[in-house]
Amino acid sequence: MDNINNITGETELKSIVSSFVGSYVERDKSVDFSNWLAERIRQEMPDMTEDTADKIVGELIEGVAAYDNRLAELNRAVENGQSKEEWLAARALEAHVGMPYDDTGTMFQEIENDLNTANARLMGEIEDTRGNIAEAAEVEIVEWNEYSLRSKALEIGQQAVMCGIGAAANIIQVNMESGESGDAGEAIGQALQIGVEAAVSEVKAVVAGGVKVAAEKGLVDILPADTPSEVIADIACVAVESAGALCDVAVGKVSVIGALERIGRAGVAAVSRLCAGALKIKLACIPYVGPLVVKLAGGLLEHMKSPKFTENVYTVVRDAARATWEGIKEKGRGIFNVLKNSVKKLLYN
Repeated sequence: MDNINNITGETELKSIVSSFVGSYVERDKSVDFSNWLAERIRQEMPDMTEDTADKIVGELIEGVAAYDNRLAELNRAVENGQSKEEWLAARALEAHVGMPYDDTGTMFQEIENDLNTANARLMGEIEDTRGNIAEAAEVEIVEWNEYSLRSKALEIGQQAVMCGIGAAANIIQVNMESGESGDAGEAIGQALQIGVEAAVSEVKAVVAGGVKVAAEKGLVDILPADTPSEVIADIACVAVESAGALCDVAVGKVSVIGALERIGRAGVAAVSRLCAGALKIKLACIPYVGPLVVKLAGGLLEHMKSPKFTENVYTVVRDAARATWEGIKEKGRGIFNVLKNSVKKLLYN
């Protein structure tokens, strides 16, 4: 029964977001965007007051702007030679200067564990590695220090990149299997391909608005009605960035590897705020963020011009996801084996 409800909820979520996107394409462009989005939300929720709708839209737009600023900062850092993972680690550690190492380490470990579960869902498998990593974490928490915190933040960065690649593989697979034309809303594809900052930010806010309505209506089990707008904005931003990158691949604007790099950065930018402790949310929703991005980005591709993928594109992305995932699991096994051997020495020497 739960599966049926989930499928129904996903279908309604996709329908609402698609409706928002379609309305955005056909809107009266002489109307201020924020006013239009507030009115569009009230159309879906007539009982909502104007003040409440205006407040929600303001929060969503602010959330999108905050995300875009973090992504721009990350892009500059990468261009200057810093890796995505190093950038995330630096931001995370800066945000927790002066805090007890144990408290920070516990939070980092919870984030990594939940991201690991999200990635396992995306890869279609739940293996013993997650238990090994969690068991290793229990020992690590005893002796957290600046070095171990940085190491953990780097691992979170790798998980964030993996989440993006895994989502991309799923998005392409779903797109290939759907057989839809993908020419429903060429304006969306044009906005993302041209890369006009204002237009892309508006698309992100539109998607976030649709997700917010679905959450308020109780259609998304993993996102309660009181989910902060900044959380929804981050999810929408990752979905739009991912769809835009994949659309560029489909039309030959960028290489598959180039698109995966962009998608990886999109995920890292979102996770960076979570690591900084700026989001007051339950981490329980993290394992579902990747699949939710798949649904949203896949729906966006239906509103882009010719987002078609060939088998070889899917193979490259799938193999990249598998390779990254295997690397993460192998590292988890290595940590567990080191701890296990240490315990054996204590017991038998």
